[in-house]
Formats: sequence, structure tokens, C-alpha cells
Amino acid sequence: MSNTTESKAYQRSVNAARRCHECNEEALGRCPDCHMGFCQQHFPKQQHSPCAEKQMKLAQTQVCYLCGTQVYPDQWSLSKTAHYVDQSNCHGCGRYICDDLHTQSKDEDVVISREGLRGHRYQYINRYCDMCSPFRRVGGLRGVTRILVGIGTVAAGVFFYLHP
Repeated sequence: MSNTTESKAYQRSVNAARRCHECNEEALGRCPDCHMGFCQQHFPKQQHSPCAEKQMKLAQTQVCYLCGTQVYPDQWSLSKTAHYVDQSNCHGCGRYICDDLHTQSKDEDVVISREGLRGHRYQYINRYCDMCSPFRRVGGLRGVTRILVGIGTVAAGVFFYLHP
């Protein structure tokens, strides 16, 4: 008798599916910002309450740093396991940048996350502005700054080690 109750409890824990935070349907992916599970309809930022409210508050600051036009960070799902995330900011310097005029180049990072027996593919769109595009292999202006700080730290360490 105890063996059957244990197996039923095990089946319930294995078959338990994540539920959408908004509509209580089966959740297909997690939002990269708020980390809650959402179905395909509620995965976009404008469709679920934590991120939609945050985006409404930041609407005045989400403008292209070059021309001042409004940018719209977005995320969407093409299928149950493929999700796209576009933050609309330069991956090199972190400032918001418009898609039409000032995005010099785009790359995509693919992250596959395993959740139980199912895997999800999140494709992050990385934009680069005119200043960061030549340095995109090292991470834009932030990457160049990190490299210069590392070289300066090593040079200062060697100088103070060798200096009497």
C-alpha cells in the first residue's frame, strides 16, 4: 500500500508542468528580466504585468542616444521552444540605440536552457553602434576598457615590483 502511494506522489511531482503567471496555462519560457514562466501569448514584454509596468515607467529614458527616437525593447516566441530577446541597446556601450538609423551591426547569441525534459532556445540580439562596431570582437567599448585596465594593472604591478 505504501509503495503505490509513493509512486503516485512521484508521478504528480514529475508530471507537474509550470504554469503561466498571467493565465495559468502551460508555461513555455521564462522572461529574461523577471524570470517568471509565461505562455507564448504572454511572453512578450507588453503582455505580462511585471515587465509591461517597468517598460511604461522607463518609456521616457528608452530613446536612441544619437537621434532621440523612442526604442521599444521586445521579446517574442516563434514556437514553444524558440524565444527571441531584443533589448534595443548597444551591446558594447549599453546605451539605447534605434534599429533603423544607428545600428551598425547585429549579432545573435543563442542560449539553450534545459528545464526538465524540455530545452528552450533563447536568441539574444546584440546590436552595436558606430563607435562599438569596430571593437565588437572584444565586446565593444566596455571590452576595450577592460583590456586596457588589465594591461595597466599588470604594467603597474611589474613597475612597482621592479622599482626599488
